[in-house]
Amino acid sequence: MSAPALPPTPPTTAEGLLPVGEGHEIFWEESGTADGVPTLYLHGGPGGRLTPGYRRQSPAGRARIIGLSQRGAGRSAPGAGAPGPVDLSTNTTAHLVADLERLREHLGIEAWVVQGVSWGSTLALAYAQAHPKRVLGVVLFAVTSTSRREVDWITEGVGALYPEAWDAFAAFAEGQGGFDRHDRSPQRLRLVEAYRRMLTGKDLPLVDAAARAWMTWEDAHIGIGGGGPAPPHAGAAGQPVTAHERGFARLVTHYWAHDGFVANWAAEWGAAPGAGLLGGMPRVVGIPGVLIHGRRDVSGPALTAWELHRAWPGSELVILEEEGHGGPLMAAAWGEAMDRLVG
Repeated sequence: MSAPALPPTPPTTAEGLLPVGEGHEIFWEESGTADGVPTLYLHGGPGGRLTPGYRRQSPAGRARIIGLSQRGAGRSAPGAGAPGPVDLSTNTTAHLVADLERLREHLGIEAWVVQGVSWGSTLALAYAQAHPKRVLGVVLFAVTSTSRREVDWITEGVGALYPEAWDAFAAFAEGQGGFDRHDRSPQRLRLVEAYRRMLTGKDLPLVDAAARAWMTWEDAHIGIGGGGPAPPHAGAAGQPVTAHERGFARLVTHYWAHDGFVANWAAEWGAAPGAGLLGGMPRVVGIPGVLIHGRRDVSGPALTAWELHRAWPGSELVILEEEGHGGPLMAAAWGEAMDRLVG
């Protein structure tokens, strides 16, 4: 089965930096049709890039296409990849959701179709649960909810499939960050927390060495089913660590060490403590949703997409057997879903 050719990438028609508080400004851009159905794109990571390919997934002739760089990422300021120590205390899921509302109001948008990729799918669900009246539909690609189960799997459990790479990844944290792979006590230091501490510390050579170790692990586990392993990041290849790589590693570990800041996200709406985004799914009942996932996504098994779909009556689950954490067939399904939701 081959994927259809994608349309050309529409050019941006507007962009800017929006002050959102606590000294942060978020970069946003717009393309498509000014009077079209508004769509919002949320990139992965946390700490990923706003790459132009997302603009092709909405019908440019019928959609007002909005994308942004989340706090600390991409062209937003201040960036999390500065060489010196950074303060991430005002970079949480609640802050990101509030930023989306400020951007919606700034652009004069009543409601929009929200699409999220990987970590962006977690953020899309968190936003939809917090502001269901502002959401016309949701498309989730490479679905995550950033639960503790998912974080522990992607940082430790999936090492069963990549033992050589995981051994080096864990050994670095044992030597530098106080991690002990043999500790099974409830109080044990999680591997992701060990990396978070190293990446946000004051020892700058250690920060970059930890970023390089983290990016090497990212490159090892992410490629199955997505067209083969991606070319190594500069840091992973032994070259100097870039600001993007340093910021990416910092933001990912910051969010993952805190279970995405969503463990108790739905508690105010009656969900049990620790229920995560799954506990808030009644908030999105009635909102059209499409969940797109690759069967071969070993970094994020399809169980999460399945659980969310079962808790979301009327949603559609699309499992692509041939692909993993992305691929051309998944991209085609994404474009088809956006075409239907934009109408």
